[in-house]
Amino acid sequence: LAKAMPEQNPKYKRSLRSLHVLTTKFVQLLQESETGELDLRDAVRALAVGQKRRIYDITNVLEGIGLIMKISKSTIKWM
Repeated sequence: LAKAMPEQNPKYKRSLRSLHVLTTKFVQLLQESETGELDLRDAVRALAVGQKRRIYDITNVLEGIGLIMKISKSTIKWM
């Protein structure tokens, strides 16, 4: 069985997986939250990210520059 190559499957298109695009969509999810909180598990599903590590990369940078804080292991909030 042949697997689809990334170039053949738009779901895996490289430009859609860029950290910049994922960060922009992540911030949009956070801004759309009524409470200013976001469950990272929901973000992984909503952004169709194959690896949670990508979301953690985003949250670590945003936390490092003081834009978000971790409330729990899987929940973050705007500062």
